[in-house]
Amino acid sequence: MINRVFLLLILLVALPYYWLLVDPGPTSAPARPIDIARLRAEASRISGPRPTAIEYAAIATETRFGTLLVAGGGLKTEDTAILVWRLITPGGDTVINAGLTDAQAMASGFDNYHPELQARVDGWLASACRILFTSEEIDHIGGLLTDTHRSNAVAQRIVGNAAQVTAIADLQPPTAKALAAPVADLSGPPGYAALAPGIAALRTPGHSPGSQMIYVQLQNGQEYLFTGDTAPMRRNVTWQRPRSRYMAEWNGQEDRAATTGWIKGLAALQVREPKLKLVPGHDLTWLRDRTKGPGFAEAAPFPRDLAKNPIASH
Repeated sequence: MINRVFLLLILLVALPYYWLLVDPGPTSAPARPIDIARLRAEASRISGPRPTAIEYAAIATETRFGTLLVAGGGLKTEDTAILVWRLITPGGDTVINAGLTDAQAMASGFDNYHPELQARVDGWLASACRILFTSEEIDHIGGLLTDTHRSNAVAQRIVGNAAQVTAIADLQPPTAKALAAPVADLSGPPGYAALAPGIAALRTPGHSPGSQMIYVQLQNGQEYLFTGDTAPMRRNVTWQRPRSRYMAEWNGQEDRAATTGWIKGLAALQVREPKLKLVPGHDLTWLRDRTKGPGFAEAAPFPRDLAKNPIASH
């Protein structure tokens, strides 16, 4: 009798654990091809100076079990972050994502918030030539939905696909009225579009309707592909596994079959293009790895006495 009860308890724990955190879901989903030649062509379509360097700011950080963001990734913890990227460019920078507020970070499950770094990002946003997003979710666009960035000047520098523009309009109608028109080429297949010299985007709906990857070719020829939430961690690609069902479907509305297809496409692309650096959307451990990471500079936090009004200091 005791053995049966013990077995029942194991099943009650093991089955939900496997289903929610280990099962990779639709493994038979076909790979979605990523046309690197098309991305390169789009990135060359607009003339002008290309980015010369990249730096990042980890606005909020959290240590999480590996199996949350990589199905079956185990209980070893990994450092994750809400990240903003600055593409340093002669004549005007491009910023990818906008950070978020303290309250938005807590709602997204990130307890360690760094206001001095968000203040640095606010300065980036105020002076950028353009602002891009890898997703329309709050941890990517939240930093714009504040009093600091309600000006039309900031809104007019946002370049997003139709789903992203719709999400911003729903959250902050005044900002949406001043938004630049959405990138028409990203609203449907084939989903490739030029954004700036050396910068192009590929629409990758799956994690969210507005998910997209951003391709960057620096002036020195080095190439990067920012994968966003399609592949939040490096192991999503190396293991070809999406986020856990708990994170993707219980805490979100992800199409895991579509996401799995894009992950397979990324894995195939990495084999064909080993010099191309894939940049996961939230993998802070990989980002800070001096051997395997991309070597990006980490932004210096704003001084505490200036962090409350970073725009005024620019």
